[in-house]
Amino acid sequence: MKPSRTVSATAAIRTIPPRSTVVAAPGCGTPETLLTALGGLADTLRSARLCSGLQLGSYPFLEASAAGHLPYVTWHPYGPARAALRAGSVDYVPARASAVPELLDLWNTSVALVRVSPPDHNGWCSLGPSASYVRHAVDRAALVLAEVDPEVPRTHGDSMVHATSITRFVEADTPMCEFPAATRDSVSDRVAEHLLALLPERPTLQLGIGAVPEALTAFLLDSGLRDVRFVGMANDAMVPLFAAGVTPWSTEPRPAILAAELMGTRQLMEFAHHNPAIVLHDSRSSHSPQALAQIPRLVTVNSAVEVDLAGQVNAELVGSRQISGIGGSADFVEAGFGSPGGLSLIALPSTTPDGRRSRIVSRLGTDIVSLARHTPDAVVTEYGVAWLRGRSVTERAHALAEVARPDHQAALSASASRPQEIP
Repeated sequence: MKPSRTVSATAAIRTIPPRSTVVAAPGCGTPETLLTALGGLADTLRSARLCSGLQLGSYPFLEASAAGHLPYVTWHPYGPARAALRAGSVDYVPARASAVPELLDLWNTSVALVRVSPPDHNGWCSLGPSASYVRHAVDRAALVLAEVDPEVPRTHGDSMVHATSITRFVEADTPMCEFPAATRDSVSDRVAEHLLALLPERPTLQLGIGAVPEALTAFLLDSGLRDVRFVGMANDAMVPLFAAGVTPWSTEPRPAILAAELMGTRQLMEFAHHNPAIVLHDSRSSHSPQALAQIPRLVTVNSAVEVDLAGQVNAELVGSRQISGIGGSADFVEAGFGSPGGLSLIALPSTTPDGRRSRIVSRLGTDIVSLARHTPDAVVTEYGVAWLRGRSVTERAHALAEVARPDHQAALSASASRPQEIP
């Protein structure tokens, strides 16, 4: 049954007041129908501004942003937004995931665009795959516009929104955005094999986005490990772990998957539907270093663009080009470092895909440091594990040089022997 207050996407967007700060749900919860209408009407809206995290889909509003009709700011550039950021029509805010809800307060966010399931017989809708900052956006916004999609899963946790909290409903005319698995190769698999060897019994894992986390998750099937749980994000590769007995169905002492976002395809969405073992939380709790550090044997695995011989991590830029955001990495490395029996790991291929440039470098190629040198416990490439915790500047430099690709090791070892050149 169509909810009351259902209007066209155009009519819904026309209700946005002048000078509004609009926030859109990210990831697989991207409200593509509303964003398309927003882009088409941006020149009629007076001084509205859009902000969001990692959007999927076609970014149908970027043309309006480029024309100056709709300023767009993101704390997690992705897809077409990366090129627009370089062109100057999109702006970037450095922000860790746990702080984003407070940023929405700072910016006086007044309009929320979300994608929800149809209301149930008690009037409850689900935000489905996306809680993170979305839960807070709905709570604080004076105007909540929701596109309704029966394919949105009804998930547990901070994802339930009552129909009375929604100002206007719109029928979604675009499918849910999906996040397909990254393409694995022999390099990502070798990195994952080294990571697998570091895992303790009954670990709780935080895995970022990319081929290495996908490979590590797949390798868990035959690892012999049991009671493996996850925090931060869920993906398709986690689904088979339940049937294999690797990940438990139990919800105690915490859910098997405690996430801010579900980033996957229909397989993951159908599995998460009414599944109490998967719980979504607001990023103030799902990414809280203090709360996560209470979890024993928490192992966090995050990627990087490059790591220098001091152990400093650049996870955001290639040269001067912003390709990613800080996301949850700053929160998670602190949590892994503080967890009893836990680890904070940085995992990356040793070179760029063409093999010409080492990603273990003497000095970062940018002045921007995403993670300070004291944060990672270890850096992992396809050539092994460089342990950093407790090691001197010289010791860590040599350890990092040893996990570079062999044809880059000599130059890096020479730099490692000159401590004064290490930043």
